[in-house]
Amino acid sequence: MTVKKPDVKKKRWRGTPSPDGLSRKKNETVRRCLVTRETLPMDRLIRFCVSPDRMVVPDLAHKLPGRGMWVTADRDLVETACGKGLFAKAAHAKVTCPEDMDGLIKSLFVKRLQSLLGLARKAGLAVAGFEKAAEALKKKQAVCLLEAVDGAADGREKLDRLRGGVPLIRVLTADQTAEALGAGICVHTVLKQGGAADLFVAEARRFAAYCKIEQV
Repeated sequence: MTVKKPDVKKKRWRGTPSPDGLSRKKNETVRRCLVTRETLPMDRLIRFCVSPDRMVVPDLAHKLPGRGMWVTADRDLVETACGKGLFAKAAHAKVTCPEDMDGLIKSLFVKRLQSLLGLARKAGLAVAGFEKAAEALKKKQAVCLLEAVDGAADGREKLDRLRGGVPLIRVLTADQTAEALGAGICVHTVLKQGGAADLFVAEARRFAAYCKIEQV
């Protein structure tokens, strides 16, 4: 006589909730913040390493050699890490932070975002200009709407009505966006689904978190 085993429902791993309500993926790589001691996904932290001349260097792309030291993407926490000697403690050595660490990090973020935006353009994933952006939004082709931080409010309001649930990102100026796209002044840009566009969105959100810029 064959005994039928009862059906057992497997529990799905739903991720570990973090204090901000977001869930972490099961295989997501995490690191611990030097300041808060909180363990977070790498895309919510900034990596730092020590140069041969003992200078603390931001490593946004996670490519520089040496042991990494991680701080949550928050300008106040980075300032705390520098001011309280936490980098020196983590490195087990005397190190020096740049005088304008905040300015350095911001400039590196802008360069990285411009590089990713350029890759998105080459892949045909970036659409610039009000009319083209509006058309892409109407056709549901956009994964994000990039608005220049110095753009006029009236244009933003018109596209906002078409945006729906598409994320709005405002971290670059019109000139910075234009330089990345090799075009005239770009106030409104839409990114379509693709590797470079997805990476740009992730980095833009990390930059916004660092600068405490609220995104929608």
